[in-house]
Amino acid sequence: MATPEMVLSDLRDAWSAALAGRLLGLYLHGSLIAGDFAADRSDLDLLAVLSADPDENLLDVLAGLHTNLDRRHPRWAGRIEVEYVSLNAVRDAAQGRTGHDRVIARVSPGESLHLLPATTHRVVTWSAVHDHGRRLLGPPAGKLLPAVDADLVRSALLDHVRDWPTWVTRMTTPGAQSYAVLTLCRAWQRLQHGRQLSKRRAADQTVAARPRWADLIVWARDWWYGSGPDTDPGRGDEVREFVTELSAAILAAEHGRRAVLARPAES
Repeated sequence: MATPEMVLSDLRDAWSAALAGRLLGLYLHGSLIAGDFAADRSDLDLLAVLSADPDENLLDVLAGLHTNLDRRHPRWAGRIEVEYVSLNAVRDAAQGRTGHDRVIARVSPGESLHLLPATTHRVVTWSAVHDHGRRLLGPPAGKLLPAVDADLVRSALLDHVRDWPTWVTRMTTPGAQSYAVLTLCRAWQRLQHGRQLSKRRAADQTVAARPRWADLIVWARDWWYGSGPDTDPGRGDEVREFVTELSAAILAAEHGRRAVLARPAES
């Protein structure tokens, strides 16, 4: 099986040739950067910054690139996650300006390549790439991408938290369920401490802070990093309860935080 670095090198060369003049930068982020990459489980997460918004014509080019990469590296098929966004779309979102006139393209495990609106939801990823992304092509991420205001990132992350109780109802496989648990742990830790942790570290810290859910969090962590079998029945009811409870707790804490910030200073 090709190593992550072999796949990234192949991808970089193929994308550079096929997207000449359109690709401003290509950056790695996610678990391989965070230090808890699981060779049999983790995805390769990339952000491709373009000179213009993607369209259907570019989608055809990208589909061919991904098909050829999967053929060359079949063990990595379905484990390459790439988001394609124009530099102007990132700049607009960083200023809180979004609209239906801007789109991104995205392909991820379980999700075919498609176009979708460039909403402020995406600034969580774009901010992380700006701060920590590893350059594969183009200038350093911090020089190409604009910095995103911390309050805007926080607001976007809270929107994710608010949506998770709905999203989790559609997650029936143990992999999706463990991902939901770990992602909520990660969001909570980032909102509390202002930094992005790996899924493993976020899980470990949440176990200590939420002992009532320790068994479920440990199950999710060990399933994810131990390459748990898809035949595992999962823990759907518990996962949905956990996500609903933690989401509500996060949002209530945020409401309290904002109330404190809104109080007039005592003279």
